[in-house]
Amino acid sequence: MTATAQPPRTAPAPSSPAPARPIWLRVFDLFASMKLTVVLLLFFGLLVWAGTLVQRNEGLYSVQRDFFESLYAIWDTGDQLWGGVHLKVPLPGGYLLMVVLFCNIIVGGVVRLRWRLRNAGILVVHLGIALLLVAGFVKLNFSWSGRVTLWEGDSTASMVSFHEFELVLVREDGGKVVERTVHERDLHGARSGTVTIDDAALPFTVAISHWCDNCEVRQKGPMFEVDVPVVKDPDGTGAYLQREDELPQREVNRAGCYVTVTERNGGAVHEGLLWGLTYRVTDGRMHPYTFEIDGKRWGLDLRRETIDLPFGVRLDRFQKTDHPGTSNPRDFSSWVTVRDAHGDLPVHIYMNHPLRRDGLVFFQTNWGPQKGEGMTGPPWYSTFEVASNPSDDWPKYASYVVLLGLLGHFLPKLVRYLMSSSRRAALPELS
Repeated sequence: MTATAQPPRTAPAPSSPAPARPIWLRVFDLFASMKLTVVLLLFFGLLVWAGTLVQRNEGLYSVQRDFFESLYAIWDTGDQLWGGVHLKVPLPGGYLLMVVLFCNIIVGGVVRLRWRLRNAGILVVHLGIALLLVAGFVKLNFSWSGRVTLWEGDSTASMVSFHEFELVLVREDGGKVVERTVHERDLHGARSGTVTIDDAALPFTVAISHWCDNCEVRQKGPMFEVDVPVVKDPDGTGAYLQREDELPQREVNRAGCYVTVTERNGGAVHEGLLWGLTYRVTDGRMHPYTFEIDGKRWGLDLRRETIDLPFGVRLDRFQKTDHPGTSNPRDFSSWVTVRDAHGDLPVHIYMNHPLRRDGLVFFQTNWGPQKGEGMTGPPWYSTFEVASNPSDDWPKYASYVVLLGLLGHFLPKLVRYLMSSSRRAALPELS
């Protein structure tokens, strides 16, 4: 045998490194990752736990605003952790988590999902969850709510905001009163400075200063000094606004401010203070700060924002049913008449059965008189929460979409399993 010469072995050429993925592809992979979904769910759980603990001290409104309607939150643990450990923990806010979760669902559950018939149910489920998140976004940014309180026999065509104040300029014009309003958000500069309303159509200017989100009116005595202006009454006594800590339940805060009215002709100055006392139906009518210029009477008032309704509502009858042997209400409901250009419509409003009309929803929320107001029985008043939410029915539709997707995904699997089980049962046993 003769040996055959073998060609010399050569080392394999070194492989070139894989090209780096573009940054947009890496971002795409991140938002499509299941790991991101798990991290988001963990943060949601932590945020809910922290918010529940903080709600005990700060109230529902503050926690909802600071933890769930924000991009980030600072959790001041205070005495809420075991062992009294006091920490300040930064957390992503609910708003940020919802936005990232929406992107994760769209990229990972819709765009990147293999569009096959077998995956149709999963695709529909992801679209339903995305619709639910969009509904929450629309509600947060485009909805508003307030209340309507009526005694039996009374009617109204307006509602009062829970949280927002407004500055109202009123003028007597013959037998009617004309109003002009400035929203609270346009007066934020008065917290640390002065906001001036200078309208050429008015014979004066109005300067607003020393805005307080919560305060009390106090009488100025001779034995102490204050660091805010003192408004003198005609009898020589003075009053001032004493700033108070903002309460967690913002609907019970009493905003206040100082106003200085300067006449254009002659430069005369009128000084006063405004106090947005929380209005209750058992209180008397609020009276604005009034002044007279050029023979015309004007007034300024600070009140909860008042919003006109597209229809009128009259409370015809209120009924409360107590638990046997107690004064605790088992049920309370109202019979109202809705009045508009088309006529009168009787409606019964009770728990979980609201009035829906013209994009508004009236919920039965409260009643009175109650203990602590000097009376415990009739006559009654009834309080309704009024909400305007463009996405009111979207969560219902989203639930239907998710249900349809789940049925579309699991029913075929169940049918295939039952059919395969039947076939196996029909086969003869092998001996």
